[in-house]
Amino acid sequence: MDLATTLGLWLIGLGGVGSVVGLSAWLKPSSGGLQRVALACGQACLLLAIAAWVTRWRAAGHLPLFGTWESSLSLAAAVMLAALLLQRRVGGVGVWPVACGVAAALVAHGSLYDPTIYALTISERSWVVDIHAIVAWAAFGVLTTNAALALWILLSPRTAEAAGLRAGRGPAPDTRRRWLAFTLSLGFLLHTAMLASGSFYKFLLFGKAWTFDPIETLGFVAWVAYGALLHMHLFAGWEGRR
Repeated sequence: MDLATTLGLWLIGLGGVGSVVGLSAWLKPSSGGLQRVALACGQACLLLAIAAWVTRWRAAGHLPLFGTWESSLSLAAAVMLAALLLQRRVGGVGVWPVACGVAAALVAHGSLYDPTIYALTISERSWVVDIHAIVAWAAFGVLTTNAALALWILLSPRTAEAAGLRAGRGPAPDTRRRWLAFTLSLGFLLHTAMLASGSFYKFLLFGKAWTFDPIETLGFVAWVAYGALLHMHLFAGWEGRR
């Protein structure tokens, strides 16, 4: 078993624990102990995901994006990085609970497949592939944190307001709702860029930009769904808990 696989197994176990503890911290925001443990688990999962990804990159000699095992490491790292950036903005436990659970599930799924390193074909040695993959990882990470933030708001809709009242300042502004709208917009833009770069690469290979294969179709369905949510936010006043 190589180092990346070992780190991935640690991520699976710790991610499961972090998810459970973090959800408990969401439901009991007054528990300082749960808050600290949830934050520690999230940070540890982030370090494990990045370490596993870098280790695989060094071993393979190229970005870890070919095969289910490499893709799972890349997606897990993207989710944890997005969670870190958002947690710094919203404070508290942030979106660590969902991020840890998703990262653990991704790596657990990837571990079921062959981790053998294969040499890249000529068509795979392209900057277009790298851009497409990086944008796809970013889109997945941002949209995962968007879903996590929405779940946090639903499970503890009055946490920020209650904290403000106890402090004698009146209802505190809930920055989570502002970042919910921002991550939706950013995720939609990144998902659009993923579809565009993938279509361009397919055109270079086959002379056709779109053929409605299952992956393209599911990507388009997700694009329409997120686009509809963004449209309702911008033009119909959907925000926050709605």
